[in-house]
Amino acid sequence: MGASELDLSPELILRHIGDGLILVDLEGTILYANDAFGQIVGRDGADVVGRRLSDLLAEEEVRRILPAELLPLEDEPVAHFNVGLSRPDGSQGAYCFTACPVRDAEGRLVALLENFRGMDRLRDVILGLREVNAAIEVERRRTEQIVNSIADGIFTVDEQRRILSFSQKMAEITGIPAQQAEGRACEEVLRGSKCGSDCPLSWSIEHGQVVDGCREVLRVGGRDLPVAITTAFLLDEEGRRVGLTGVLSDRSEVERLHRELEERYSFRKIIGRSRPMQDLFEVVEAVSGTDATVLISGESGTGKELVARAIHYGSSRRAAPFVVINCAALSETLLESELFGHVQGAFTGAVRDKVGRFELADGGTIFLDEIGDTSPAMQAKLLRVLEERTFERVGEARTRSVDVRVLAATHRDLLERVRDGRFREDLYYRLAVVPIRVPPLRERRDDIPLLVDHFIAKYARRYLGERGGEFRGISNRALAMLLEYPWPGNVRELEHAVEYALISAREDRIERAFL
Repeated sequence: MGASELDLSPELILRHIGDGLILVDLEGTILYANDAFGQIVGRDGADVVGRRLSDLLAEEEVRRILPAELLPLEDEPVAHFNVGLSRPDGSQGAYCFTACPVRDAEGRLVALLENFRGMDRLRDVILGLREVNAAIEVERRRTEQIVNSIADGIFTVDEQRRILSFSQKMAEITGIPAQQAEGRACEEVLRGSKCGSDCPLSWSIEHGQVVDGCREVLRVGGRDLPVAITTAFLLDEEGRRVGLTGVLSDRSEVERLHRELEERYSFRKIIGRSRPMQDLFEVVEAVSGTDATVLISGESGTGKELVARAIHYGSSRRAAPFVVINCAALSETLLESELFGHVQGAFTGAVRDKVGRFELADGGTIFLDEIGDTSPAMQAKLLRVLEERTFERVGEARTRSVDVRVLAATHRDLLERVRDGRFREDLYYRLAVVPIRVPPLRERRDDIPLLVDHFIAKYARRYLGERGGEFRGISNRALAMLLEYPWPGNVRELEHAVEYALISAREDRIERAFL
């Protein structure tokens, strides 16, 4: 069927338009109405022609659409949204109302063309959107409450590291209100020690990798605040990277507890939290306040010299010299010269007088390491010093007196040597006024994690440079391996193992492969 065969009269077109249409004169009498308007008021379109609007609708409903309320009209249409009209079934309909002026040939206003478009579906959509928006707002507030209840501070930045959001916890940690932080460059707000050199946010943006627990120090309120920063990428709806989320953990309490633990478990540079080490600390502290001679026994590498130093620096002699000599490292002749000194010409090579270690230690402490390896003749000379605090230099008849405290150490079983006749019994009892045994590492395995952390901190920066400040320590599997090992070389062997691992490390923590 062609267009010429269709009835395209204006009347037919207006009758089938979905909007309600009426032509109303200036008195409010309906001059024309289509079927859609008739359905609105429950009549046929032809039945409403000639009627006044006030006859068909309640007065309060038609007040906004009467010509008298709309005059004087400009040439532009007048529109009202959400106009309510009663339906025949008693329900209330919502309509978008538009009124256009109709003028005669002389341009005089003679009528209004009023259009009523049903808004029920749109209203439902709007109400639905309101419900959605309300739900979104509830979820936003819930998310905000969750974020603010987290102990860590959370903030977001764009690709230029400009702060987009700043959680309440961030404001509490830094003392900077969110409104002062948002919109500003991150380094202007946080002022971290790494902002100008090794910023974790910049590193994540540049390398496309997140950072986990990077240690940083912020300058907050005139004080340094130790923190740890973890980053995650901020993505848009299409999965494109648009910035970073930063999680900031306040480490000030952790650092304080760490210092307390160090003080508690580090007695004058001796590290240990195990029961044997705590017992050792008590004995060392008690004997430090006396001038008693102490014999320190223990396997090689257990830290006997550290114990001797702790005793000396805890005593009233701490300001005087602490003199160390390894008795096993010298021959008998050289040992005697080192201990007591010699005069010129006493033996070949004695070209001048020499002051011995006992004289150098006058007023302080002398530590005789590996005393169990001395000869019987030397043991007799040492016995005299212990009994009388007097000696003679090699090649000299003059007796000299000293005020010195004697600490001795050995890795050997001296009582067994006494029984075998290789060590003087009287000297043993002179030395062992207070016997102290340093436990081997296999008897204090609880101290291994503490010692490992100490040695990592000691060597990390030396071998790893700036990366050492972010070294993550040791993996659980590697630490378990250290805990299972018997450590015949004790603490010294453990220290060297950690040092070797740091030299070998190719990652940011010690793994089993590096041991």
